[in-house]
Amino acid sequence: MKRAPKERLQLRRKRIILLALVALVLVSSPLWAWSVGRPAESGPVARVVVHQQDTLWSIAKQYGPPGQDLRRIVYRIKRVNRLDSSTIHPGAVLLVPQG
Repeated sequence: MKRAPKERLQLRRKRIILLALVALVLVSSPLWAWSVGRPAESGPVARVVVHQQDTLWSIAKQYGPPGQDLRRIVYRIKRVNRLDSSTIHPGAVLLVPQG
């Protein structure tokens, strides 16, 4: 039994919409998974509120584990807090790895 042109057009539109939704899910799923990701680092952390004159270096020196290279601590602070740069702002709360 042949379908009327109007019915075929409606069916075609539904298929296109369904394919577009499936494509959207397939494209967005990896992006969502990447953005959520796994925890940047496990282990104990200290929560530090950034003050006016603080830098990542000063926070690493004051709150980081003693005896470790400060460059490594700054790197870990940036990684845990997902910072793209070393710029921090007063009032921000940073996680400082303790291990």
